[in-house]
Amino acid sequence: MTFFIIHKFDELSIMKRFLMTSFVGVAMAGFFLIGCTYRPQEKRLAKFQQSDGQIVDSYYRQSGDTIEFVRIISSGAVYTVQFGEISLSDRAMFHQRFRSTTSIPESANALDSLKYNITSERFAKRLFDGKDLLFIQIIPDSSMSNFDVFGFLNLRQEIEGKIDERLRRNNLGEWVAGDIGAGANMLFDVEDWQEAMLVAMEILKDEELLDHVIIAKRIMTHADDWRYEVVYPIAYEGAFSDM
Repeated sequence: MTFFIIHKFDELSIMKRFLMTSFVGVAMAGFFLIGCTYRPQEKRLAKFQQSDGQIVDSYYRQSGDTIEFVRIISSGAVYTVQFGEISLSDRAMFHQRFRSTTSIPESANALDSLKYNITSERFAKRLFDGKDLLFIQIIPDSSMSNFDVFGFLNLRQEIEGKIDERLRRNNLGEWVAGDIGAGANMLFDVEDWQEAMLVAMEILKDEELLDHVIIAKRIMTHADDWRYEVVYPIAYEGAFSDM
């Protein structure tokens, strides 16, 4: 009887040690996954990296379900004017394309003249009053393993945290939402669009992610409806999903 009790006690001790070891292993694996950050390597947006200019102003006009836009880009000693449109496809994706691009030399009166001519064609800086929203999407490689998804989530949280902290510190806005869909999606409510974008791009550059991101500006058309204009890369054309 004595032997049986000791033997039973040893079995329970071994089982407890086994469970504790398993728990520690699972916990360590979880911490490893959380601490692991996946960074995309493929430069899938390389074909759009054709300009180092900066958007000075954007103007919009609605025609049915299509948003027409005109934007003025400053690059060196030249103003480039892009005429384009943003439509919504049957797959609930935004599609951006350019109709034409014109360049003129920069001068003292060139910018004022451009703005006057654009607004005289019924283009406006806003179609509907509302907060400016900055949308950033980190594009992953063409394929990811299940393990990579955990690291990609960690990357999104890391980057949106850094941008949020810098925006708050400079009273420029704050993070409002984030998820994983077509990419690592981050949405920021901003007070000054141009300044907020410069802050975000500075962080993305430091993190060596500028070759892997799409930056879009939300264009409100109604209180509960909007389109997105892809503002980086400046030469971006094609489909864009905010999902």
